[in-house]
Formats: sequence, C-alpha cells, structure tokens
Amino acid sequence: MGPSAEHSEKTWQQTKSENTRTAVLEAAVDCFYELGYANTTTEKISRRAGVSRGAMLHHFPTRFDLIKAAVEHLNEQRLATFAEEESRIHLGADNSRIEEGIDAYWRQLNTPVFVVFHELKVAARTDKELEKVLTPVLKDFDQAWYEAVTQIFPDLALSEAFARTNYLTQYLLEGMAAAKMIDGPKVPEKKMLAWLKRELRRSYQDVLGTVKRPDASTGG
Repeated sequence: MGPSAEHSEKTWQQTKSENTRTAVLEAAVDCFYELGYANTTTEKISRRAGVSRGAMLHHFPTRFDLIKAAVEHLNEQRLATFAEEESRIHLGADNSRIEEGIDAYWRQLNTPVFVVFHELKVAARTDKELEKVLTPVLKDFDQAWYEAVTQIFPDLALSEAFARTNYLTQYLLEGMAAAKMIDGPKVPEKKMLAWLKRELRRSYQDVLGTVKRPDASTGG
C-alpha cells in the first residue's frame, strides 16, 4: 500500500470514528430528553445510536466518560447556537439590538437542548456521579458563555451594568423557561420579556447610542 493510500485509509477511519462518537453523543442527549436522565442506560444509548456496545465502549470506556462527554457536547451545542443566531441578528448593526437579542435567546431556551440541560442540573442534586461531572463542566461553560456574550455584544460590554445585566438576563429567562416546563401558559412570558427589554435598555444608557459596535462600519 502506497503512502497516499495509507493516508486515505487513515483519514477514512478517523472520519468513521468521529461520526460514531458524534452519533453516540447525540443519542445520549436524545435519550435524556425522551426518557429522562434516570431512565437512560448505556444500552439504550447504543441502541439509539445504532452502534454496538463494543464500539461505544471504545470511545467511552465508562458511564462517567459518556456522561461527561454528553454534557460537554450539549454545552457546545448551546454555545454554537447562541453565537450563530446572535451574530446573524447583529450583522452590520451600529449598536447591539437588545430586543431582537432577547427574543433569540428566549427561543433557544424553549428547545429540547435546554430541557436536557436543566434536567441534568436538577438530577445532579441527588446523583453524586452526575454532580462530579457537571461541576467542572458547568464552570467551563459559564466562562465560555461570558466570553461569548462579551464578543457578541462588544458595545454593551463597555457598560458598568454589563455583568449585572448578564446575570439578570440569564437567571430570569432560564428560570422562566424551567417554570414553563411545568406551568406552561401560566408563565407570563410576554409581560416579563417586555419588562426585561425595558430594563436592559435603561441599564445600558451609558453606551447605547454613544458607543458603536466595532464591526458596524464593515457590515460584518
């Protein structure tokens, strides 16, 4: 076998391995959503992924490894979706579009990805293995999230209110999304979203209209 054929074979094997790993992680998230964390087993995940148990164990030798990787995969999905949608909304904007940004974030919280994220956090209260996985991963996620919002909202990041309003937005919207899972239409989302938008616009008066986004002049 020549060098090029060997390289091609290696690349194919790597691609196959990556696809298998991704399929297992996506199957794990699907099982968490449809069955709940407590009812999800490695057997159910491998069956959902369409891979053998041996193939799954090759990538994730222990349940701990699988859960950790699944949580990291979930967080990567949340960050990627947030960055993509918010960046699209702000393309070419002179100032951060607060109202549109809040609406986009709220839509993201009303998806299976956030439902699973919330369920895992609740389950970790009484599951020490899950708590051990979540604690460092969530710490990394919080840091990555703050870096993301700082990059996506560069003008707002210059405000003295930036850290406080980020906590306000995250805790209010995630709390409402969690309540909506149980209370459904009883959650006054329109009223609270309208109030939050007014509060953020008031809080950012020190930069809105006076500080332009760095990419405003280039349109991207």
